[in-house]
This record gives sequence, structure tokens and C-alpha cells, in this order.
Amino acid sequence: MSPRKTVHLGPFHVGDDYPVAIVAELGVNHLGDYGRMIEMIDQAVAAGADLLKFQTYTAETRYDRGSNPKANVFIENLARWEFTRDEEARLWEHAHKQGAVVFTSPFDADSAAFANGLGTVGFKLAAFEVVNHALVRVLASFGKPVMISRGMTSFEELDACVKILEEGNCEVVVLHCVSSYPLMKRDSNVRMIHTLRDRYDWPIGHSDHTRGCDIPPLAVAAGASMIEKHFTINPKLRESDNPFSITPDELREIVFRVRQVESYLGNGDIECIDAEEYMRDFRRQTA
Repeated sequence: MSPRKTVHLGPFHVGDDYPVAIVAELGVNHLGDYGRMIEMIDQAVAAGADLLKFQTYTAETRYDRGSNPKANVFIENLARWEFTRDEEARLWEHAHKQGAVVFTSPFDADSAAFANGLGTVGFKLAAFEVVNHALVRVLASFGKPVMISRGMTSFEELDACVKILEEGNCEVVVLHCVSSYPLMKRDSNVRMIHTLRDRYDWPIGHSDHTRGCDIPPLAVAAGASMIEKHFTINPKLRESDNPFSITPDELREIVFRVRQVESYLGNGDIECIDAEEYMRDFRRQTA
């Protein structure tokens, strides 16, 4: 395989030769409360997130009511949590003023175009949408980086999605993900990161739905170049992803532990380092 590629997200470089990019997924944990979303943005930035991820959508077009009865509940909730376009534009403006680098998960063509106009540095393709080739082609048309959440996909489905994006000259980050909310840690399958690294020469990351801070450092040790965690300022809220999302203090802990792991991993070269110098005198080299 050729050397692994690097993806450019605003001022950040995502790849093996760069610090792991840590993404706070704000999603719809605000539950439609504009003031709460402002506070979420501020606290995610203060806690050390490199990038913030939003969701941009129109509730009535996000799911098909006719084919899936369960979609009705999702649509009703998403409609309650949906910001107007004007509100969302002001939220992006606020985030940018705080120095945040923002991208989003759009769920339809109009939302993708709207987010592009707001200055998104890239797009996230939700796991549900990997097989929605019409949307994938829309994202490819912008030529910006796309983070693919690989939850629920077969390799054939993931390959087809990556191909469409590459044909649009999009850079790609493939995020290992298990589509369970929340996810039990024993089901994390972190070794999938190795499998994805063997299959693709794009950076591989991990979108983690477990509770707490344990899995991200393991994912980095396995070769992840991006970590995404759902973020909240109030895990006691029972709706959306709040109950299993990380708090600002947990985000700080993840940043600290990921940077620790990066320092422990080293450069992979075989070389005699200063810490070994004393013991070299004890070697016995024989023919």
C-alpha cells in the first residue's frame, strides 16, 4: 500500500504524522435550546476540542415516514430539536468567533449547501447515510473532506461510498464506529481500526459511543488519527445522546490521555536511545 494520505480540515492535518484530531460531537444534545447550544460550544472549545461537529437537517426530509414506522418518533423528536436556518447561522458565527473549527453532518442536499455556505471545513457522513448514494454524490460535489462513519456497513458498501467521494476529489477519513447508542465497551471491536488501516490509505479514526474516557486512548494506540465523542453539558438530560455523552471534564481527560498515548507511541524506529546507554556496557557480542 502507498504511504497513508493526509486530510486537511481547516488548520488541522489528520494523519499518522500529526497529532490526533479530537472532535466534540454536539449533534442535537441541545434539544432545540439555543442558549444551551451556545454554552455547549463555549465549553467544548474551553475543554480542548480541536473540532466541533454539528448536525444540519430538515426533520421532515431526514427519514422516510412511509417505509419505517419507527421513523415517526425520530422525526417528531428531531422537529422539536431543529433550529431555524437563521438560528443555525448565528450559532456557526458564534462558534467561529470562539475560534472553533466546525463541520457538520448534513442529511439532505439543501442542508449540505447551507452548511457549505456557512464555512464548514468538511462533512460527516452519518452511518445511516453511507448507502444513500444520492447524498454521497451531493457531498462529493463540494470537493471538501468527508468523514465517513462506517457503522452497519459491509466492506462492499463502504468501498462504494469511498469510490464516489474519491471521484469527486474529496479527502476521506474513515471512522470506525459501532452503531449502538450507547455502546457496551466489550462491543467496541477496536481491532477494526487495524483492518481499516490495511484496507484504505486514508486516515482512520474512531467514533466512540461508549460511556466515559476509556476507549479513545486505546483507539489511538490501535492507529486512530481522529477521535469523535458525543458531548454534553448535562448528562442528566434523558433525550437524544445526552446520557452517554462526555462532559467538559471528561473531554479534558480524553485530551490529556490521548496526548499521553501519543507520547508513549514514539516513532517506531529501531534505535538506541539515551535510556539504554547504561545497559549497553553489559552486552556480550560473540561470533
